[in-house]
Amino acid sequence: MSQAQITIHADRRTPLRRIWRYVGYDEPNYTYMHDGRELLAKLGRMSDAPYYIRCHFILCTGDGMPSLKWGSTNVYTEDEHGEPVYDWTLIDRILDTYLEVGCIPFVEIGFMPEALTTAPAGTPYSDPRHGGWRFPPKDYGRWMELMHALGKHCVARYGLGEVSKWYWELWNEPDIFYWAGSTAEYCRLYDYTVAGLTAAIPLAKVGGPSTTSGMSRPESYGFLRDFLEHCACGTNAVTGQRGTRLDYISFHAKGGGYRANAEAVKQTPTMHTVVGNVAVSLNVAADFPEFAGREVMITECDPDGWAAGTVRDNANLFYRNSEYYASYVACTVNKLIDLRATNNLRIDGMLTWAFEFEGRDYFEGFRTLSTNGIDKAVLNVFRMLAKLGGARLQLESNAARDPLAQGGGDSEDMPSDIAGIAAINESEAIQVFLSSHHDDWDVKGTTEVSVRLTGLPVDQSYGVAYSLVADGHSNAYSAWLQMGQPQSPTEVQLQELQQAAKLKTERLSTVQSVNGECEVKVTLPVHSVC
Repeated sequence: MSQAQITIHADRRTPLRRIWRYVGYDEPNYTYMHDGRELLAKLGRMSDAPYYIRCHFILCTGDGMPSLKWGSTNVYTEDEHGEPVYDWTLIDRILDTYLEVGCIPFVEIGFMPEALTTAPAGTPYSDPRHGGWRFPPKDYGRWMELMHALGKHCVARYGLGEVSKWYWELWNEPDIFYWAGSTAEYCRLYDYTVAGLTAAIPLAKVGGPSTTSGMSRPESYGFLRDFLEHCACGTNAVTGQRGTRLDYISFHAKGGGYRANAEAVKQTPTMHTVVGNVAVSLNVAADFPEFAGREVMITECDPDGWAAGTVRDNANLFYRNSEYYASYVACTVNKLIDLRATNNLRIDGMLTWAFEFEGRDYFEGFRTLSTNGIDKAVLNVFRMLAKLGGARLQLESNAARDPLAQGGGDSEDMPSDIAGIAAINESEAIQVFLSSHHDDWDVKGTTEVSVRLTGLPVDQSYGVAYSLVADGHSNAYSAWLQMGQPQSPTEVQLQELQQAAKLKTERLSTVQSVNGECEVKVTLPVHSVC
């Protein structure tokens, strides 16, 4: 058993920044389906709500039927005279659902409607990777009109005050296959987007470019740099003036990558990779003093980059059912909340790209928060984070590692990385959120963690309660495995799975502060969150 010492200073307080309240997914039409709406409602009921919700494909042409990595709203078509025809029906259903369950739209503006695309003749429009939706518009003026019409419609339906709270982000990962144009064409599209949208919503929070991040991929952070240079000092394609409005900077970061491979060898995500990828893009942004003070949003932040893969595609993806996914997400929050660039630029939001897939097998290995309405262990991480009070307390751990200093992933002989966040609420109750994580999912063991609190009132009595997410604890996947992995569970089994999925809280003890200090001990498995 390893040992770890956590010290919390209850008299050293700063505001807690809730960087984790962001979720997204590929398939927009799942939003208003039964399990999709139910999952969004669970996020909306979090005690630290609201959550911001982002999805792909909301401007794409089609019949509104979802499939893996595809969706559509048919918002823009043209009549026989070539005049625009707007149909807001499905966009309204998506945005209405978010607001009805207590969430806030993070509107990803994409992708190109079929009537506007410059895709070569014969290009299949809806192909998820090579489709015509990826191309620049044939008429930038028409695109700007679409942006203005979208903004006006949202103002009329939801009110100017409401839509001014939303984030508006142009496109998704334009440095890879999602964008078939050039960097210059993306910057031009951004100028027209800002002009059209802000004419309708003057205080809209507009940003981008939502590029991928890669320590070894200069083309990704190079695209980000070119975009920021354009916004800072380039010629605006609409106004002809210097620069373009940029209200926040966005990019993505993943901790690994998988491909379809029925004979895949073991491959784990690493904390070094995800934090390193964040750091490289954050440091690019820090090179632009013009944007000092802007929010920085990681609009996808995950252990790997393939949400729609299953264990049948790659056996490694089993981890996304398990406590490993939970501890990875928790550890990522703990690492990124204090990450700073050289000019003190920081992360203001990290979005988990995981939702649900309708009508699929139980625990297939998709990167999801629930499976057929059964919550995965990772969703309990967000429930635990929601319990944190509004003031953050200084926390020190002698078992926390700096992923950037390691130079690579965890070796098998390393102990768990124990990191955390401490907070206090208005009632002076203290909450401590701890992650125990190792990059290798096969590493087992436990760590005895001594949590020492200082700066407390003298001779104060505290009741200690404890929640744990681990193998066999607040973990429906563990229960499902013990049942024999049923794909047609009985009503009794479904009830047992629902019960196993719940975040449980156990009253441990009562402790007394002595000279303003007290100590609590907990034992954490290698892959766990408490």
